[in-house]
Amino acid sequence: MQLRITLLTAALLTSGASFAATQYYGGMYQCKSPGYLNLAVSEGKPANIDLRYYLVEEDSYYHLKGEAEWGKNGGEFRDGSIGLRVKDNKATWLGWDGKVNEDCTPFTLNARKPPLEEAQALLELLKTAGTDATGVRSVAEAETAVPPADMLPELDRTATKQAIDQARSDYWARAFADRRQKVTTMPITGDGKDYLSTVQPLLNADMGPRGLFRRYDNAAAAQKYENALIAYRLAITGLDPMLARRSTKDLCDRLNMFSGWYANTSERLQIATGIPFAFWTRDIAQETIDQLRNCKQGDAADWIVDNFPTITQAADTYQAIIPKIKEMLALPDDHDTLVKTGGLTLDKTLREQYKLENDDIDLMSGGALGQKREAIKNKISGDIPAIIDKALAEQEYRSQYKLCEELFEQTGMRDLVQQCTEIAPAHMAQAALNKAIANADSINSIAAARQADWLQLPRVNNASDEAIAKAEAALEPARERIAKLILSDIDAKIAASPDSALSSDACPDAYRVPDTIQRAFDSCVARVRAHNSAVAEAKCQTAIAASGAKDIAENRIRLYSWRKGGEVEVSIGKLICDSDMPITIGKSGWLSSSRELKAGVDGEEIIATIKPDKDDVWTITAVKGWTPPQDTPVSICLWNREVCSRK
Repeated sequence: MQLRITLLTAALLTSGASFAATQYYGGMYQCKSPGYLNLAVSEGKPANIDLRYYLVEEDSYYHLKGEAEWGKNGGEFRDGSIGLRVKDNKATWLGWDGKVNEDCTPFTLNARKPPLEEAQALLELLKTAGTDATGVRSVAEAETAVPPADMLPELDRTATKQAIDQARSDYWARAFADRRQKVTTMPITGDGKDYLSTVQPLLNADMGPRGLFRRYDNAAAAQKYENALIAYRLAITGLDPMLARRSTKDLCDRLNMFSGWYANTSERLQIATGIPFAFWTRDIAQETIDQLRNCKQGDAADWIVDNFPTITQAADTYQAIIPKIKEMLALPDDHDTLVKTGGLTLDKTLREQYKLENDDIDLMSGGALGQKREAIKNKISGDIPAIIDKALAEQEYRSQYKLCEELFEQTGMRDLVQQCTEIAPAHMAQAALNKAIANADSINSIAAARQADWLQLPRVNNASDEAIAKAEAALEPARERIAKLILSDIDAKIAASPDSALSSDACPDAYRVPDTIQRAFDSCVARVRAHNSAVAEAKCQTAIAASGAKDIAENRIRLYSWRKGGEVEVSIGKLICDSDMPITIGKSGWLSSSRELKAGVDGEEIIATIKPDKDDVWTITAVKGWTPPQDTPVSICLWNREVCSRK
């Protein structure tokens, strides 16, 4: 019977005299496809009928409202060419001729609670049901039977529908995630039966929304991967992968259940049998062909015949690859393993030879490579700082990206590269600080200190204030050592030149040096200054003694100053000491206080007469052989004879 447009009603077994104002019923029926019927019967003669039915595979439903006569033992309702007969609690679909529709089997109608209560019960179940086969099946059955939203009270429809939609989404996401977790990580112990009895039922065709696995968006991909993974896990554990083989008598039913997906015959055959081609043998292939032909699946049988070489190649490929996989699984869980194997992958040449992707190889390992890869990554995540420090100790890097690419790019894990680039800057900064500290230990001369920028801590990005403070403290002993060298060096130079002034470059100098070094620079300059002053003072006293003017060295003398435009007073001692040429001053005579000053100027000896005034300030009263300009002091002729006239 094709249930398309018209909707039939049912006369349900009830008391013809009286019943509740509205009674609710529901039942699963099977025609060419399974469906479900929800029915509301309101009292009256005739009774009011509100009926909705739908195919499980479809999201929409069909709706009819009408009247029906009720008898004590049921009744019959017809609508055009379709009818429904009810006797006791059994219902049967009728054809156009009033006879039982042979495409449908009789089904049971069960009393149900009001739609809102049924919806609330489903909502609670979605929140609390487990994700094992029992829990999934209970949810699927409840989803199938829940009345449509428009059977709810009007003001409850929107909120209830939204709540159920969200709870459904949450439950199935949890169920599928838990199933994947069980398939991939549940320990396989003993003979593997506990594992198989747990995971295989979860991959049956009814393990999904409304009892249909294929209503799940990624159902085909999940079936292909997880069915194969079960067999591969058994094999890698050392058990017979044939333990995962589905019953041969169920082969055609499973093949039909998984039809209509985005899955080709090859994939459907492996899903239906539960065994990847990697484990097929000639006997399995023949048994499968015979069973397929017995249940009128000749096309699938012919596919096996035509493609048996391909099936055989899959088995050969597995046998060639599995030793390589086991070699990788035996390697240590460390960074070197990831680098050596390119992230636990087979050599590119081998992959190309067998036309394999990395995902294919991971699947052949029963997921063990992926788990090992994850375990190493988790371990390495904690070891990244030590790995970085080791690399920085061997080589200097200026870019964290270059460093991390070299360390982790070959692991095939970009997230490790990312973690490294986040961690590396602080470690690179510390390495730079450590290098400065280590270099300081070998600096034992002023020249080496100058070459090392006077032990100034280099500018380091991303270093914390605490790290910088520790590095500065660690450099202080070396700086103190260099400071002592600077001072001992200048003391040696001073001792070697007791009568000579030291040049201005006797002390080292630089811009922006550590405080300890700067204090040594300042002390060095102060010592040179004191030494040069002492040398100058000694030379000055010698010159004064040699000049014969020691008795008047503290007195002052008036000399002509071009800058002042007249005479200025200077110390006689300073005049003698600052002069570039020797100056002598004779003794005064018995009858006069005048004295004779002689100085060599431009290779010519100049003789001047000097005499003290009443304030004991000496003046030049005459320069022998020279006459000053009119109204100009004669002292101008001492140094500036070109303005004077010869006598």
